[in-house]
Amino acid sequence: MESGTGNLKLFAGPPETAELPAPPSPAPLPDPHVAATRELIRPPAVRPGRRDYEPYSAAWFDELEQKRYQRHGRWLPKALEFGRHPGESLLVLGCGLGIDAAAYARTGTSVTVATAPDERPDLIRENFDRNGLTGEFIALAGPRLPFADGAFDVVTWNALYDAAEPNPLRIDELFRVLKPGGKLIGLFPAHYDTAFWQSVLLPLQWLYWRRPADPTTAPKATARELVRQFRQFGEHRVSKRHLRRGELPYVWRLLPLVLLERIMGRVLVLKAKKPILAARLHAAQIDIGRVAA
Repeated sequence: MESGTGNLKLFAGPPETAELPAPPSPAPLPDPHVAATRELIRPPAVRPGRRDYEPYSAAWFDELEQKRYQRHGRWLPKALEFGRHPGESLLVLGCGLGIDAAAYARTGTSVTVATAPDERPDLIRENFDRNGLTGEFIALAGPRLPFADGAFDVVTWNALYDAAEPNPLRIDELFRVLKPGGKLIGLFPAHYDTAFWQSVLLPLQWLYWRRPADPTTAPKATARELVRQFRQFGEHRVSKRHLRRGELPYVWRLLPLVLLERIMGRVLVLKAKKPILAARLHAAQIDIGRVAA
């Protein structure tokens, strides 16, 4: 009690503070050889290059980008239409390390990268920053896409390493977020690839040659199956690409690789558009619903 006053001061301990939840830890860095193998769409048994750059450094990304679009991947820039969509909005799914997303951003495309829980958007963002590129990065928690109807002119979907077949809900979401007349570009593992034809035409190959493992891990599909799964889209075009000579029996390696790629390539490239008529019918249904209400 203080002298000269009748007030009693009570001294309390330090105020209790509620413990804040720890921020979620990012997914662990993928093995650099596995990450590079996926970007180059090559069998996992292929040995890495001789250069020993620090994984995920600027030099490492530059070398990987150079290799991705050379030799076996020379078809990618044309198939993915780099440089054909300046000023348009693009959504990238199955981004991997974001090398394709960066290629779009360099040509003036407005890029939005949607990352799955097992992907590392921080690596993609760092690579964008190193190259002076801008983009938007959105984390996904399921098949639904957190975007407004008709938000994008183009959607690219690299489904070469998805664990399951294309989800019907995800396909509906792709249709929804595309503008009327917008384009979908998808990459999917081909069913009738070199492994299929080798099993049919060379049933005894295991006696004298061991075929390399498949470079992709997603379920394989045929062109007819893709058209059926994406039936709400229109103007479907499916082509077959990507083949390495090391994945072929020795006798077949004498044939032109460009020809063999069209017959037994590893990747199906799907291109389709959102019909403008479908969007008009959807808008008409909304108007009818408002009038009825």
